Amino acid sequence: MRKDWNKCKKRLAILWFIGGGILFFIIFLQTIFGHYGNEVREAWEWTFPTILPNLSLIIGVLVVDSMKNAVKKKTIDGFLFNLSFILSIVYLLVVLLTIILEPFSSLRTVELMKLSNLWLGPFQGLVSASLGAFFIRVKDDKS
Repeated sequence: MRKDWNKCKKRLAILWFIGGGILFFIIFLQTIFGHYGNEVREAWEWTFPTILPNLSLIIGVLVVDSMKNAVKKKTIDGFLFNLSFILSIVYLLVVLLTIILEPFSSLRTVELMKLSNLWLGPFQGLVSASLGAFFIRVKDDKS
């Protein structure tokens, strides 16, 4: 089943901006309240590579599309959109849980962040690949 590409693109952008914004805001508040102590830089060095690559991809596509004057309706395979959307939700939740569950861990905050790269790195690769495929596989409708 094909879906309207512009609507799907906007849904993914909204998901990533809300999810990324929540994560940014949590790290920001924790920084302000001294949660990271002397390791503030390490916390931010973990945060940015965790969310910015996919946000940058989405922003890039939005900017390029806004510069085009195309009026053709474009569609995308519904499965590819659903895969990208669900993987994005799960990834953002895993990042959020890494931050939220830290008080229950025996590891220091920054140690847990560094350790989380073992599961977040490969997972982010899958999410990025699905987002890239979603943005590349768009087709013009012939109707």
